[in-house]
Amino acid sequence: MINRLTSVGVLLSGLVLFGTCGFVALEGWSWLDGFFMTVITLSTVGYGTPQNLSEHGQWFTSVLIVLCIVSMTYWTAILTSFIVENDLGGNFLRRRFLKMISQLKDHTIVCGIDQMAETVIETLIRQRKSVVVVSEDADRLQLLRRRFRKLLTVEGSPTDERVLAQANVLEAKYVVAAMDSEIDNLLISITCKDLGGDIEVFARSNDLTIANRMRKARVDAVISPNQICGSRVAEMILG
Repeated sequence: MINRLTSVGVLLSGLVLFGTCGFVALEGWSWLDGFFMTVITLSTVGYGTPQNLSEHGQWFTSVLIVLCIVSMTYWTAILTSFIVENDLGGNFLRRRFLKMISQLKDHTIVCGIDQMAETVIETLIRQRKSVVVVSEDADRLQLLRRRFRKLLTVEGSPTDERVLAQANVLEAKYVVAAMDSEIDNLLISITCKDLGGDIEVFARSNDLTIANRMRKARVDAVISPNQICGSRVAEMILG
């Protein structure tokens, strides 16, 4: 599509050059008058001619008008097609993802795209597990889809029940709350547990107060990256 837009742009530029040179050669006009006449002909604005046209000039202008109408019609069609296809392509991709997600069962929902989340996603994908990533960051989601071809994503806030519903949370087996905000992780945990079922929730938190609230909300595991890293370093020191 980009190549077609470029080729049409080159065609229109060539038409402007052709018209300008034609008026200069046939009518003896200045380059400015020739360019002006070509532009108003190309745009179909309908201003009067800068100077009177000879018979040859009238024939040349008639041919130029026909070429301009054909070129502008083609340009409009290509541009409209480009806009529509992009819009339909985005909507089609979202509908396709939602349909595929609605057919999942016992999958894992990862909320957020931090480093911990990416590690979880990569590990599960390598084990050929079904993963749905939920995030408001459209650019990061696109990068993840390029990295993991079979990854399913939902764009939206993971704290929104409707967005979690799009991720088919009622049929999910695991939810990983890995948002940058620990309050968001708490909200996600509470929401998922309130939905009932056998869903297991893993939430990230380095704040002891929020971690305790997560446990009261029946979160299955509270992950503290700082604590895990600290314990690992201590084990290495102790041998």
